[in-house]
Amino acid sequence: MIDANPSLEAAEGLTGAGLLDYLVANGWTAQPSRIDGISILSKDVPGADRPVEFILPVKPGWEEEQRRVADALRTIAAVERRSLAEIADDVRSIMAPAEQAAGRATMEGFAEDGDADFSPKD
Repeated sequence: MIDANPSLEAAEGLTGAGLLDYLVANGWTAQPSRIDGISILSKDVPGADRPVEFILPVKPGWEEEQRRVADALRTIAAVERRSLAEIADDVRSIMAPAEQAAGRATMEGFAEDGDADFSPKD
């Protein structure tokens, strides 16, 4: 079983759109999916039979955005052979301040895993 906590912590404050900008700037290819607001990211990796691919929500409002960003960070860390923290820091460095604030707002106001009430907090 994968321990997702390190990638969830690294993803805190990141947005799918910010991660998309980082990936495109670093040689990944983005294609729209059949679902509005979701992109398919891919990259050829030396020694792999096929490109590495994953989906990423790139418009705000997706309930699972932080989890998908965390999943993407784990994939990118494996491909780039870098730590989650290094990649997250690089993404933060290219995100606009307003986008960083939006990313933090995504994480704030929701119950923690294990809490009984999963509704947004005021």
